[in-house]
Amino acid sequence: MNGITVAGTYLPQARIARSEIAKAHAWAISALKGKSRGQRSAAAWDEDAITMAVESSRALLSSGVDIDQCVFASTSHPYIDRSSATIAATALGLADDVITSDAATSRRAATSALIQALRSDSNTLLLSGEKRIAKPGSWAEIVWGDAGAAVLVSNASPQAQCLGWHSRNEDCPDFYTATGFHPYQGEERWIKEQLLSGIATPTIRKAIEKAGVNAADITWAVLPDPSPGCEKALAKELGLNATLLTQEIVANAGDLGSSHPLFGLALALERAKVGDTILVASFGNGCDALIFKVESLATHASADAQLQGGSAGSYMPFINSRGLFDIDCGPRAERVDKTALSVHARYQRDITSFTGGKISESGAVQFPKSPTALDNAAATPAQYIDVCLASEQASVVSYTADYLTYTPQPPFCFGLVQFKNGARVAMEYVDVPSEGLEVGDQLEMRFRIKHIDRERGYRHYFWKAAPVKSNNGEQN
Repeated sequence: MNGITVAGTYLPQARIARSEIAKAHAWAISALKGKSRGQRSAAAWDEDAITMAVESSRALLSSGVDIDQCVFASTSHPYIDRSSATIAATALGLADDVITSDAATSRRAATSALIQALRSDSNTLLLSGEKRIAKPGSWAEIVWGDAGAAVLVSNASPQAQCLGWHSRNEDCPDFYTATGFHPYQGEERWIKEQLLSGIATPTIRKAIEKAGVNAADITWAVLPDPSPGCEKALAKELGLNATLLTQEIVANAGDLGSSHPLFGLALALERAKVGDTILVASFGNGCDALIFKVESLATHASADAQLQGGSAGSYMPFINSRGLFDIDCGPRAERVDKTALSVHARYQRDITSFTGGKISESGAVQFPKSPTALDNAAATPAQYIDVCLASEQASVVSYTADYLTYTPQPPFCFGLVQFKNGARVAMEYVDVPSEGLEVGDQLEMRFRIKHIDRERGYRHYFWKAAPVKSNNGEQN
């Protein structure tokens, strides 16, 4: 059976204090005050499930494993008919013969896909991202969070080996979202007393039995917690002495939907010692439970730092960026952002994976690959050698914060970026601190939405430049 070779995570920079959300709705919904502790992660307007999943998986590609298939799990895919996995695979520069598929419509989407990946002989990159839109003032708005998480599943030097798993499907409508409607949740006591006890507990017990371990000996646990107290109640009912991770994630980032179990698994792997056992369970139209044994220490760490990092965001920009608050942005916002699909198809691999080129090994790197090369006017486009700029180090050459140009989250920040390999590209800046950027500041690339065609729903993806953060979240 395959194992977990490496795991990665991504949380957007902004955090919205739940007390701020509760305060905004206190005039009408005083009950939200009871859920106002902690904070939730909040994706920017140019982030969605795909961009966050891509960011969570970029570091995983350095493992040297040849990927056979790419699976994308989410309950908030941006498209009904356009493959999220294919967009992500292109952004990551995977070969065009990698099998791509999407998993959806269940909070168990990621764990169900994980079980299938573990059972297969293929090297699988499993991605998950969530940016779920909830009605203002709802329990979901205050409890949920946005995130991306990924695992590379293979038999190449696994960091964690699966000892056993069990899955149960049952159409229990504890929570659902119908097409065109907002999320709806059943009564919390019913979920806790009936569904979790009747479905999750026996499923997890069966997985523990299959793994051949004692419940009391499990070291780390990532359990479902659809309503307050469920995690502790499940742990008590199962006889666990493990360190529970779910409420820590919920308090600092929120309930991350289908990404939650993968994020929790990555967090556990970062903190675990060799020989530790990890229980991962998810709940939604049934239950999945998996038991892992840690074989080696994590070589890639991101979840812990991201969970403790971030910067304070505001509620009004948050709901505006999600299309829940129709603000009048004036005539400058009336532009047409229709993408020429035939032109985009012609250059989509270079655009989506941010691939430039050079005519010779010692030639000048440029983006895009123009018909006339910068250092060889006689060269043809077919002669270009591909150079990926997405992972290249870069720095600020110029910086402008424009309050006149329309952007959903002003100001519009842009400038000239100098790459270490010599390329220079005019780019948009994101995650810019309030004091702005200085010439020479170090940059890294972020996969984002360039613009959205509001009339047709088409999203044009590209890369933007962001200041490099240290492990504690401070700008370098």
